[in-house]
Amino acid sequence: MKKFLFITTLTPKSLLSPLRASLFDLYKDSLNSQSYSNWEALLIGEEEKKQGRIIFKKTDAVSKGDKLKVAYEYLLSLEVKPDYIIRLDDDDLISQYALEYAAKHEFDCCSDLYHTFYDIASGLISQQHRDWLPNTIIHKYEHAVAAYGDSGQPLFSQDHSQAWHRYYADKKIHFVPKKHPVYLRILSPTTITSKIDPLQSGKFESIDMNAYSAYLVGFGKWRNFNLRDFEGCYDQLVQAWEEFSGKTITPRKRSFLDLFR
Repeated sequence: MKKFLFITTLTPKSLLSPLRASLFDLYKDSLNSQSYSNWEALLIGEEEKKQGRIIFKKTDAVSKGDKLKVAYEYLLSLEVKPDYIIRLDDDDLISQYALEYAAKHEFDCCSDLYHTFYDIASGLISQQHRDWLPNTIIHKYEHAVAAYGDSGQPLFSQDHSQAWHRYYADKKIHFVPKKHPVYLRILSPTTITSKIDPLQSGKFESIDMNAYSAYLVGFGKWRNFNLRDFEGCYDQLVQAWEEFSGKTITPRKRSFLDLFR
């Protein structure tokens, strides 16, 4: 039976807003909801413990890059290596069927062809084709740990938008169906790439929603449709945002821009 290992670098507790904490709970729920049982998750952060299949590894490292080095050292220490490695951010959700589906196929990496985004403030979803592989793909172990490029760092620890599509260009990539993405990238004002100061995102009143809406424009056309593999998450996502913002989500509105007027 093939074994999968998730690797996650945790947001520092000092930057964990109530919304981000709620998303972290949903992230863990998505792991524990897997229909395929042979997996573990390695979470690199500020505490040392184990919760079921989830292993928390304590480190003084602060940056994501340094935390991924800790993950690499952990991999080297294992007597029995996993078959596959998956990086997953602590505010994103993995499909409950992703591992079951991947275990039935042979590949060097398994990936979404269309990057799938969920905006927590509107309840809308966008799928966008990009020229690089997303952050969360399923690497075959031998490729995940392979030294690549001038840095010589293991592939899994490198910038997904720069290195991964180049490395896998001559290898077997299995792209999953558009309606069944590997993972759902959750966009919120606490998303690092939104460039909203995390110290200002602890309270809804402190967030510049105009800046956030401008950030969302770059993710393609937002629509109201359900992805069946994530149906069990939607109510919790809506609840997390409404409790944080005090706003009611009305995802049936046709115009994305209407949500911010």
